[in-house]
Amino acid sequence: MHANALPGNAELVLEDIQIEPPYPKKGELVKITGDVYNAGLVDTDSLASIITAAFFVDEKLFHINEIGNIKPGIKNKIKISSDLIWNAEPGSHKIKIILDYHDTLNDKYDSPTDNIKEKTLFIELLKSAKFLFDISPQYFIQGTRTPKVTISLLDSDSNETLSNKKIILNFNDSISTLTTNKEGIISFSSSINSLGTSTIGAYFGGDLQYSSANASSTIYSLPKEITSIMIMQILDMKNQYDFEENIFDIVIFQDSYDNLIKKIQPTSANLLDSKTFWVSLPPEHDYFAEIYMNGRLFFVTDKELLKENTVVKKELKIPETAKIKFRIIDEENQPFIGVLVQNWIYSSPTTNGFTDWMDVLPTTFGDPYVADVILSDQRIIKSAPFLVFSGEHKIIDIVIAETHYMIPSWIKNNAGWWADGSIDDSSFLHGIQYLINEGILIIPPTAQGSNSNSDEIPEWIKNNAGWWADGSIDDSSFLHGIQYLIEQGIMKIL
Repeated sequence: MHANALPGNAELVLEDIQIEPPYPKKGELVKITGDVYNAGLVDTDSLASIITAAFFVDEKLFHINEIGNIKPGIKNKIKISSDLIWNAEPGSHKIKIILDYHDTLNDKYDSPTDNIKEKTLFIELLKSAKFLFDISPQYFIQGTRTPKVTISLLDSDSNETLSNKKIILNFNDSISTLTTNKEGIISFSSSINSLGTSTIGAYFGGDLQYSSANASSTIYSLPKEITSIMIMQILDMKNQYDFEENIFDIVIFQDSYDNLIKKIQPTSANLLDSKTFWVSLPPEHDYFAEIYMNGRLFFVTDKELLKENTVVKKELKIPETAKIKFRIIDEENQPFIGVLVQNWIYSSPTTNGFTDWMDVLPTTFGDPYVADVILSDQRIIKSAPFLVFSGEHKIIDIVIAETHYMIPSWIKNNAGWWADGSIDDSSFLHGIQYLINEGILIIPPTAQGSNSNSDEIPEWIKNNAGWWADGSIDDSSFLHGIQYLIEQGIMKIL
């Protein structure tokens, strides 16, 4: 309630207070404002030449300001304001204004009852928004389809759609302003007859609750003389890999593994962008592909029917890289000096027995890595096969030991016959088991695996046997394969 003003009195009344901007960002400077009117009958200027207002945040005085003369009557209400005085922080804060802070108006002329206003405000940071594009189809053969574009504006944290927001749309350099509907969506269809790319950009300028946001997407129109197309797109959240900077080999099969139809490497001629590759294929067949990156098989697509005038899209999900480093030591745990560790992907010298950390793709399909250790005397020692999992950081010990094995030279003949298919897996394994058990073939001490999930011999072991038979790799490399079979329980030794 306001005090009744007597004749000759002024009566200042402080109404609601606010902060500006009302939804500041964290750390943004804000000012405090309030509405003041004179409920008395005389100007305040006739009573005091200087009237002040004090502005507080959480009981701390931040600013004092002169407010000047206020004429009688609510119609002469004025807004008072501090400077930009406070760096906003999220949470609850007490905002307060005191009028006539220096008491220049005697209480006889102005009751202090209406001169203080305090409000607890909860400061919220501006929320962030994001766009979601849904384009169907995004890739199509020229003249065969009319793409439908749906653009959603969402709250970045909750993923709730934001309705009634104005969006500036830029489609092939044509700009228009649209408003999201009650589902937070704008949508349109557009006939595209030109060959190549069409870019769609969406921009939200922000408001009192949300900061600005923008995003874009692309529609691809492919040559009309091609009847059916397979698209392959890399999905890599960390943006480490693309078709331009890495070596990819793509092997495409038609209907079955018996019909390898193409083996290609992506080039500028068949890239839509650095992460999107396309290839034309005859229609009305099932297709699937194996994808090799930097020499290693890392992905096999599902089989899918490719119809005429159709584009089939395959997403290549590249797993998170692993990090490995090697420690090269002797049997007494002492580091080897002047050692180089390498394979077809990496090459790193050792320092005090350790290499640097190296990024590698995780091993897949049970196909392990093997590293070459090149000693200072130029001898090459193969590491034991090792597996690496996505995101793993792994230190691999390679022990360079004195020779503790004996291989009769005639066994190379058996290995060569096995590698070329002249003798089967079972015959070769039983022969090796017999030679080891009888002490004719002596191998380094090896822990016997208790069981194996599979009796199938990895292809790399048979390859090793063939390379050893023709002299491409040394004895120890061949023995690593035999040791691996024992460790995995595929080969039983008494």
